[in-house]
Amino acid sequence: MNTGPSLNIIYICLGALGTSLGTLGAAQAAQPLSNPFQIISDQRARRIRKVESIVLYPHKSEYRVAQVEPLSIAEITQVTLEPTEGGVNIVLTVAKGDTLQVTPSDDGATFIADIENALLNLPTGQTFEADNPSPGIRSVSVMPVDVNRVRVTVIGDQTELSHQIQPDSQTLVFSINTQTLAEAEEPPETPPADTPAAEGEEDDLEIVVTATRTEELLADVPRAVTIITREQIEQEALLRNDLTSTLGKFVPGFGPPTANGRTRVQDLRGRPAQILIDGIPQTGNASFDTELSAIDPSVIERIEVVRGPSAVFGDGATGGVINILTRAPVEEGVQGQLGLTLRPDFEHLSENGFGFKVDASLSGKQGKFDFLVGAAFDLDGAIFDGEGDRIPPDGLTTDNNTFNLFTKAGVDITEDQRLQLSYNFFQNDFASDFISDPIVLGIPGEQDAEALRVGPFTFDDSPSQAIHNVNLTYRHQDLLGAELRTQAYFRKTDLTQIPGDIRNLFPMGTPPFLPVISQTNLDSLEVGGRFQLDTPITDRFKILWGADLSYEENEQFFNSLDPVDFDLNRRARIIGTATQSPFYTVRSIGAFSQLTWDVVDQLSLTGGIRYENIRLSVDDYAASPFANFGIAPPAQIQGGVITTDDVVFNAGAVFKATEEVSIYANFAQGFSIPGVGVTLGLARFGNSVVDSLNLEPQKVNNYELGVKANFDTVQLSLAGFLSTSSLGSSLVVDNVGLTSIVRAPQRNYGIEFTADWQPSDTWKLGTVFTWNEGESDPDDDGVFTALSSLDVQPIHATVYVENETLPGWRNRIQALFVGGRDRAFNDAIDQFRVEGYTVFDVFSTVNLGPGKLQLAIQNVFDTQYVPVSSQERLGIQELRRLPGQGRTYSIRYSFEF
Repeated sequence: MNTGPSLNIIYICLGALGTSLGTLGAAQAAQPLSNPFQIISDQRARRIRKVESIVLYPHKSEYRVAQVEPLSIAEITQVTLEPTEGGVNIVLTVAKGDTLQVTPSDDGATFIADIENALLNLPTGQTFEADNPSPGIRSVSVMPVDVNRVRVTVIGDQTELSHQIQPDSQTLVFSINTQTLAEAEEPPETPPADTPAAEGEEDDLEIVVTATRTEELLADVPRAVTIITREQIEQEALLRNDLTSTLGKFVPGFGPPTANGRTRVQDLRGRPAQILIDGIPQTGNASFDTELSAIDPSVIERIEVVRGPSAVFGDGATGGVINILTRAPVEEGVQGQLGLTLRPDFEHLSENGFGFKVDASLSGKQGKFDFLVGAAFDLDGAIFDGEGDRIPPDGLTTDNNTFNLFTKAGVDITEDQRLQLSYNFFQNDFASDFISDPIVLGIPGEQDAEALRVGPFTFDDSPSQAIHNVNLTYRHQDLLGAELRTQAYFRKTDLTQIPGDIRNLFPMGTPPFLPVISQTNLDSLEVGGRFQLDTPITDRFKILWGADLSYEENEQFFNSLDPVDFDLNRRARIIGTATQSPFYTVRSIGAFSQLTWDVVDQLSLTGGIRYENIRLSVDDYAASPFANFGIAPPAQIQGGVITTDDVVFNAGAVFKATEEVSIYANFAQGFSIPGVGVTLGLARFGNSVVDSLNLEPQKVNNYELGVKANFDTVQLSLAGFLSTSSLGSSLVVDNVGLTSIVRAPQRNYGIEFTADWQPSDTWKLGTVFTWNEGESDPDDDGVFTALSSLDVQPIHATVYVENETLPGWRNRIQALFVGGRDRAFNDAIDQFRVEGYTVFDVFSTVNLGPGKLQLAIQNVFDTQYVPVSSQERLGIQELRRLPGQGRTYSIRYSFEF
């Protein structure tokens, strides 16, 4: 760094200061401060002097000396670092009776102090160095630079540094702050409602909102919580523009990435998770596992994942809660962002092996009003496996294009009140000239899906997905001393899938009641609201209480297509419809109360209770044509109304063993009804809704112990869990490929571990590790057998190494290891064994011009593999047994304006 001009200015100022020393000493214009240390600004003064008096002027670098006389050399015997809220204190211990002469200076992100009459005599050697001692500070060093001269150097991490010097008879303390002294003296402002802190912006304090429905420090939450930052989301979006890959790599307890962007086999701890966008449920009671393809990553600020059931949220979250938190408007002015991503497959460019994405946003604040508008368009070309074969489309990840429009506008009614409205529209069009080749259904043994060109097609109902989310929130931060939050939301999902052809399954002729070429459809709607009041009783005791209400409508059906028109005219003409699952409604009401008690500074306790009431209503209907294995026509099923309720509890404790280490224990219950679509659709003759065991609710008990540690250069978390239910809900696949629900006593257990280490300011490495297992007792005879690999994922881990090769240039190597699992196969539960695989990715980011350039290579070694989500696809489902993607490249440039 070139400091020449700055030093010249300092010399001129110090010269003027030296000229005036005599006058100041004679006049003694301010009260003298008796102190054995001398602090001056004249770098040319080299004589050793003794201070009779010092006059200190706050917020200045001038320290004026009144009287001096020769002195001896001082000896520094110890250097200690004490992290503070705004920086770090550097404490120098000096042998009694010695003196120090200090010349400080700071220049932006660098602070230097020369101690002119000192020797460094430390037990650990003649130098002291420390990296990343506190947020915003990259390094601290204390070392000799000349005869009887020691230099203290502090380098900030892209931040301005300010300093104070605090001398006494035994020590000399340099207080370094990453903000100006004026700012340090001012009390921190309370963030306004729905600012980034309220909506999930990552900050130094690691505040989370999902685990307790209020802002809490992560270290104070007695739960296993994972925070995925915006940087991680942007990085993974280079490879794939959906979130199943991001969560599958960075969330312990969550299934590994899938082949097609769907959440099937991606449970949390072996049980379903509730997926939210700013608190709006995306996981309805019926779905095609597309919940994580409902928003573009470019408008996401962070993702918070609470692992294990939640008695606070309810609403079916027996496996946990995944809350996607969107970006907040800027705090002042206007700011824009623009990005372009290219995904060329250089080996298959002539086969449409090229994709791109354009995303932009504009945010501003004027007075009490603020806004944010974000838009993204992503076109995915064809993708190919490690052997160069085209992967057939299955919606979501190949041969499709998406458009996302996100808007958010708010007004600060008063300092304590805020009203905000947001709307998110996500459109995914996946009409393609290709389908999954039905020829694989007639080949014995397990076959991977193959692509067959059949288009272009004309569709009566074009394959697509459209999702609308509307969110209205109101917050009052001081309502008679309490904080009020209310929310009203609306979600609408319309989904039509690509055609499927099953004629090869029936060589002797397809039964006339089966839709041999069909499209599956989902119509889903949900409206609801949340109300909560956070009431402090004392400084250490508070109560959170409130209520939730939701109502949803769901229906899944087949479009039956004309096979003659399909073959001859390439037209997907609808000639009829059939039931996949009938139209039904689910109404849920929940009321809760949660207590938090900070017993002492080291110990906090939480506990709560929730009452849940669920009502399922189904009219009379015709079952799915596949309900009787395609042997007999669908049955007529009598509908009905089922109402169920229960009370669930949670309790937790956090003990802070040290400032860096906390130990927690937690018990939590979850209550829900299972996804009823499969059960209703596959009902057979004689079944009725009100008598179905498969529709009975389940109650889950989760026991958890964990440790969280946050040291200067190492961050660790370890959690062990056991969840049990007397009537669980799991999935199995038969040899035909049909999925059914098993209701039986169930238990899941596992270990989750994360570690991140920064051995220096340029190196980072870490891992995310998951091992879980599970059993059920289908015969209720005390003999447990393994759960299917649809519910229990194999052992897997993500490992990364990252290096800042040059300032502003960062590189990362990342590997996903997925192990095998044959326990369910050996117990005759699964028809398949899970085979393990390993995939490597590489990322590179460099600051270039006004923005940054990012490069990524997915599956660097072009490994041929079948993801876990595809390995369970057998029989009729081999059309969806999609291989993993081979080597692909991505390049992105983005900048702010």
